[in-house]
Amino acid sequence: MSDRSSHRPSRRETPTTLVKSATAKERKQLARDRERGEDLLALIERRKSVIVESFYDLGVALRELLRRELYRALGHPSFKALLEERRVMSEAQAYKLIALVEHLPREEALRLGQEKAAALVAYAEATPEPDRPAELARTDAPIGGKPLSKVSVRDLKAAAVASRAKRPARTATPAARERRRHEAVLVKAARAALRRAGIARAKVVVKGAQVVATFAASAVERLLDRG
Repeated sequence: MSDRSSHRPSRRETPTTLVKSATAKERKQLARDRERGEDLLALIERRKSVIVESFYDLGVALRELLRRELYRALGHPSFKALLEERRVMSEAQAYKLIALVEHLPREEALRLGQEKAAALVAYAEATPEPDRPAELARTDAPIGGKPLSKVSVRDLKAAAVASRAKRPARTATPAARERRRHEAVLVKAARAALRRAGIARAKVVVKGAQVVATFAASAVERLLDRG
């Protein structure tokens, strides 16, 4: 039997709810996190209008929201839910900007431009060699017989596709690994909550902004008998 709550719109813990259940020290930290989260979202909104020049700052802000899990202080169950409910940007675009920050220093990313920097990161991830995007950019490394400075975004994307086709198995991107890590945290927390409720065995998966739990009807019947 599936948890009925999984078929309803996800309920998020509001900042007010979080404050009521927290200690005095936790309330102060929550207030600081909430203020920082709001500041970062405001920065993102301001910079979105000039994203060509400010894409790196967007990536830095998004990375902090993700790494410090500030979306929780803002009342959202996940980073993806924050992006969707606050209408920040698509999840794919957010992780692309975060990947730029993870792999390229500011000066190199700005010199390349957003699209070429993103294509370079994707190319480096696709190649079997341990290429570092920052090193490729710094040395103007040859790609497809031409120096990087002469390679177009289309050329980089084509080179990445060709490299992936030669690989025996696709390696997960850093963004995908980060997403899986956060999903694992959500699954672990959900299973712990179910165990406390008396349901020891359950299948728990993350589907978008929802955590879906499936367990035997007999488990619920046992809980009803106890009641």
